[in-house]
Amino acid sequence: MNKKVQLAYVSAFLLICAAPLACMPFFKSDENAENRKLSEMPSLVSDGSINTSWGTEFETYFSEHFAFRSSLVTLDSLIKSKVFKTSSSDKVIVGSDGWLYYAETLPDYTGANAMSERKLYRTAKTLALMQEHFEADGRSFLFFCAPNKNSVYPEHMPARYVKSSAPSNLERLPRWLDECGVNHLELLPIFRESDKRLYLTRDSHWTNEGALIAYNAAADALGLEHNDLSSCPHHTETVWHADLDGMLFPSYEVLSDQEIFEKESTFEYSGIFTGEDDILIKTRSGSSGGNLLMYRDSFGRAFYPYAAENAEKACFSRETPYRTSLADDIDAECVILEIVERNLEKLTSSAPYMTSPSRAMNFSSSVKKSEENSCTTSLKNNTLRIYGSLDPVYFADDSDIFVTLETDGAIYGFEAFPIFEAELLEADSDSDFGYSVSIDTTAIPPANYEVYAYVKTGDKYICTAPLAEITIGE
Repeated sequence: MNKKVQLAYVSAFLLICAAPLACMPFFKSDENAENRKLSEMPSLVSDGSINTSWGTEFETYFSEHFAFRSSLVTLDSLIKSKVFKTSSSDKVIVGSDGWLYYAETLPDYTGANAMSERKLYRTAKTLALMQEHFEADGRSFLFFCAPNKNSVYPEHMPARYVKSSAPSNLERLPRWLDECGVNHLELLPIFRESDKRLYLTRDSHWTNEGALIAYNAAADALGLEHNDLSSCPHHTETVWHADLDGMLFPSYEVLSDQEIFEKESTFEYSGIFTGEDDILIKTRSGSSGGNLLMYRDSFGRAFYPYAAENAEKACFSRETPYRTSLADDIDAECVILEIVERNLEKLTSSAPYMTSPSRAMNFSSSVKKSEENSCTTSLKNNTLRIYGSLDPVYFADDSDIFVTLETDGAIYGFEAFPIFEAELLEADSDSDFGYSVSIDTTAIPPANYEVYAYVKTGDKYICTAPLAEITIGE
């Protein structure tokens, strides 16, 4: 090889290597395609001094913003998925026959995130307290969980991932829901028995037909009159922007098939509507089906149009923690809470915004002091919040927690959500022994109070030593 050829070869190699950096100003990374927040260009000076972490931060910035990144990532993904049947993204699992799965569902599939029986009970109890709140106002309540895609269609998962033979969290939860009296719908057996394709092959969500089956089952469970669209013509169109496809191939989108029902919508949006992922969506229609509040996640995108069509007024909320006052805003007659299986454990990550139910504390109890008990109080706008955690020695799987304010022989008791407020406590992990109450201070007399917690197991109560002191009123 002569020197000119060598020089040309080396020059071409250097140009190719330099191109991603040199062209960065002209090729902007797409956060929507990445499906995440990208890092910003670091500053050489931070807080008036040299930023000693600039090199590491720039390396991260460059890896997320270099020119042609989307195309190169797509090319890498195509080679790995088509040739080696593997994924270049840690968010996507490449299955057989063109199926893709969301990697966050893998712990449910393998059983790696099995919830403790106490955690399952806490989930059921949290739902039971919400149901009690709504039913006290004359509203019906229904909970259901949207199954993970690989819970319904495991046959396309790669063989290297071994499905757990033990019941999943979703399959174990109904026992506790029944024990706590929660009105719930089990979609998993309904979906498994269906001969229709209820999930999109290259998306993490159900099809429009899957959402319709879920809506019809929910409406039946609530005893609502509704159009089940059983006689409505429908057809398949290749129009769907699949989320998993977008993560894996950001610059090589292939639209997916979606079921389209040939029926015009009759509902209208109330207020501002920008898209199906809005935090709050309100609708109205000419239906006489009553008013509906639904707490939902991304699975509600395909679900809510059916519900809106059959409700006079409806509100669909993605807010967390759940705000129960939304039911008053539309005078809801029914409340639905939906969450996807992979997020099931998040139901006990923070207590809903609602007043804790008062309880008569007419029982005897033993006292057990512990250095493991903690308590935090905050008083704002006539709402007293009390939260913390208790010694595990107090608990069985199905123990309930009560918090009291006591002064001069007067006792005001409230049932606590069995929730560990990790975010408020700035904790890195969950606890099965947390508690959280919200108290309307206008409902109790002004006084200096001592705060106690009681743990009920069966017929027996254990009382803590005083956890805190709080002054209410002048």
